[in-house]
Amino acid sequence: MARTKITRNPPPPSAHYKALYSWASEELLNECTKQITVEDVENHLGDLRLYNFNSFCKTHDSHISVRHGTPGEPICVDDKSNGGKPFFFFYQAVFKRIALRLPFTPFERELLTEVNVAPAQLHPNGWAFVRAFQILCWYLGIPPSMDVFLYFFEVKKAREKSLGELFRGRQQDPLHPLPKLLQRLERHFFRVCCAKPDPTALDGFPLYRTEKPKHTKPKSLDELASADREVCVALAGLKVIFHTPTLISHEFKADALSAYFGREVRLLLFLNI
Repeated sequence: MARTKITRNPPPPSAHYKALYSWASEELLNECTKQITVEDVENHLGDLRLYNFNSFCKTHDSHISVRHGTPGEPICVDDKSNGGKPFFFFYQAVFKRIALRLPFTPFERELLTEVNVAPAQLHPNGWAFVRAFQILCWYLGIPPSMDVFLYFFEVKKAREKSLGELFRGRQQDPLHPLPKLLQRLERHFFRVCCAKPDPTALDGFPLYRTEKPKHTKPKSLDELASADREVCVALAGLKVIFHTPTLISHEFKADALSAYFGREVRLLLFLNI
């Protein structure tokens, strides 16, 4: 028996979706995932014995279930299209290129809530800043602070309207943006659901595309608590811009991070900022 051929260009959304999501533009309604088969998920994971950075998370099976999408289903849909079961869409590239793992960290959940965006509503380059910022904080031994992050970055709309929001750095931010490797990302999304052992894995942040994201301006030092203010002054005072892909690639390599950061950053550790 001949196998049914799966097209990589999902069919246009049906009138059913247009009726359910009348607020959505034609552009959003036509943004449907190309990850539509079990093979798409398996190819992304690669060798299960390795479970390397191309995978979703080393322990994701106990928390979440990552699945392929449905042909012709727009990524702006919510649980009305899923029998009331919670889920969210997420970029394949953020797993593959930025090594983000699930479930989200408390900082990531708090940040999504603060700027009022769903995970797929934040541009992948914005996710790169989020990941690199956390690695920098963990190396320095300080908790990632939303106020510190929003001192260095503001939220603006990305040029590609359908891709949503993007963090842009102010003049003295410590992170160099990711190279233009994350373009042409449209339609490469996985569907993330809860697994039974942890029904709270999707709690604490917007799951579905919001109509009113919060476009922030960088915070001033006067708006920050004293501890956050000291961190911002210290990081800005380094006058060093760290390469985001390098931080991400060195996340679990203490010696490589120490060599990369150098003496000035180790001095911050000594001073106990």
